[in-house]
Amino acid sequence: MKALNLKKLGLWLIVLLLVLSATTFGVMYYQVNKAWGEYVPVVDPALYAKTQGAYAITNANVLSTNGQNMLPNQTVLIQEDKITKVGSEFSLPEDAQVIDGTGKFIIPGLIDAHVHLWQSPNDLLLYLANGVTHVRELNGSEEQLQWRAEIAAGRPGPDLFVATRRHNSSSGIAGLFDRWAAKINPVTDIDEIPERVNEIKATGYDAIKIYTLLSNDHFFAFNQEAGNSDIQILGHIPYNLPLSELWSSNLKEIAHVEEFVKALDREFGGYNRDNTEAFLEFVEKRSTDIASRLAANDMAVASTLALVESFPVQKKSVENALSHVHVEHVNRGIAESLHPSIKVMGWLPEVNIYRLPEDYPKERVPGNQRYWKAYAKANQILLQAMRDNRVKVLAGTDANVPVMVPGFSMHDELAALVRTGYTPADALKSATVETAQWMGLQTGVVAAGYQADLVVLDSNPLMDIHNTRAISGVMSNGRWYSPKDTQAMLKAVRDANEGINVQ
Repeated sequence: MKALNLKKLGLWLIVLLLVLSATTFGVMYYQVNKAWGEYVPVVDPALYAKTQGAYAITNANVLSTNGQNMLPNQTVLIQEDKITKVGSEFSLPEDAQVIDGTGKFIIPGLIDAHVHLWQSPNDLLLYLANGVTHVRELNGSEEQLQWRAEIAAGRPGPDLFVATRRHNSSSGIAGLFDRWAAKINPVTDIDEIPERVNEIKATGYDAIKIYTLLSNDHFFAFNQEAGNSDIQILGHIPYNLPLSELWSSNLKEIAHVEEFVKALDREFGGYNRDNTEAFLEFVEKRSTDIASRLAANDMAVASTLALVESFPVQKKSVENALSHVHVEHVNRGIAESLHPSIKVMGWLPEVNIYRLPEDYPKERVPGNQRYWKAYAKANQILLQAMRDNRVKVLAGTDANVPVMVPGFSMHDELAALVRTGYTPADALKSATVETAQWMGLQTGVVAAGYQADLVVLDSNPLMDIHNTRAISGVMSNGRWYSPKDTQAMLKAVRDANEGINVQ
């Protein structure tokens, strides 16, 4: 009898442990997905659905095809998804819907070369409302491939380029945690890479994302297989990969200018708060060689400068950083997030991934600021060298990483490029035709035969780059969204995020 009771007790303990384990997993599953934006109410995109047709934007100032000046008194004729005529003297089709462009300025739709949608479909409306008609998702999922197809079929949103999740070398518990919590694809065995590349291509991804902790062996295997399968690899420079081996690889697109800052930091032997001036001198000396090699090897780099410039601000005061952005439009789950150790992207002060620890000594704050300001300056030095050597710099923001608000961050990035020496015209090129040509797309120019992706502005962005924010209408793939439409989109997303507390 006693043995039977012990057996029953043991069974009950096993059941209890299973229930507790399942409950714990369920809670963590919910919390992790919430932190990536899953449970915020989704705004119904059908509310903003538009049809293609014939449109004529009349008597407007239109950005010239070389991007250097505005052409006055122009009419842009759009039929279905294409621009069919641009000029000052031609008759309009009888069925054309006329949009008065008097006093307005027309530029191509903007392209954000580096974003993260995570699990936040409302962001698609934020991009559209901000004149961003293409985005490049650099940590994608099959859900986003579905969004890409829906947008191609008419769902309101920017055209999507979708790369895979990040690939790191890891195994065991660490690999499982990376896959589940951090949205990183672990790579364990080099022999699995050929099959993985084939699966990626068959699934429909546009590129393979390489990440920082991918081993050199795994990197070169991806490099070979991607070349064999004719699929692009892009991303970070693996930590142990010397720059001398980068130039001959198939990694033709680097996801951040700061990847070269990190590589130069390793070459330098590690900079710190006490040797920032020496490090910046080293960056200055190496910058021209790096830029010339990028140009010679036809490689492109995403800028993500506004993000890097925000690091010192976020380190010193997250509250101050948040006060300067439209945090009310950020997915509430992403903003509120989880503890940074879970490898998610928290924004608010208590979860911000860039904040200094609460017990960080106050006397060390000036040195920390010196370090991060030098980091930002190093990015600016490299960008200036890339501009001077005609490197393909793709305006990208790393949107949804704090404090880059989807859509709005594109305007922050344009302003950052101008602060570092770009002309407004060149900054606009980086966010339009430069990226479009890199992607092989017939967009990014206001000219006949190009995809009808346009932004109508109240003021001239060539005079002041901040005027890209003064949006008076957006055309995406031949579908017209009036100011009333774009404001309604923004309000709907704000309402879905209601209750975010940034204090």
